[in-house]
Amino acid sequence: MEEEKNPKYIIYALMVLLLVIIGISAYNMSQPQYVQGQVSNTENISSEELRTFLKTWVEYREEYDVCPSLPAISYDTTDGASQIDSDLSAWLKRRGWNINRFVYIDSRLRIIMNTILKDDEILRTRQLMQDGAVNTDSKAIAEILQQSAEQQKRSLNIEKITKAERHMVEPQIEALKKILNCSND
Repeated sequence: MEEEKNPKYIIYALMVLLLVIIGISAYNMSQPQYVQGQVSNTENISSEELRTFLKTWVEYREEYDVCPSLPAISYDTTDGASQIDSDLSAWLKRRGWNINRFVYIDSRLRIIMNTILKDDEILRTRQLMQDGAVNTDSKAIAEILQQSAEQQKRSLNIEKITKAERHMVEPQIEALKKILNCSND
């Protein structure tokens, strides 16, 4: 009889150990991973960083039922800890975040999204101008519309976002806007 209980205890212990390992892994996945403990100081945001940032943003919102309060878009993210609420700063530090990097990612992500949205608007306007130039009987109006369309083209990507940033954000821009603006609709 003692021999029958032994395998059950071993299986039970292995299951508990597996659950602990899964729990630790899940916790570690929600923390930013810095290569050799060094915080990235590049302008580029990796897809892993973006995922972890968004997960952290959602966790804070769920835990405190409030939208995280970060400063408006600012190019000065060298001292993010002084720009945000001290409670949020402490909460982020407990989760392994470098506050300056967190604020930078938030600011850069908003810049990328705004640039994509503005570029889409510019392209629509430009197309309307080009269509108008083709469909008008007036050569002078056609010329003005073509010049305006070219001017619009020069206004594209004013923030100089990279193709990688565009490809990372563009497919999920609506979901990102909802998360960062803390809207449920």
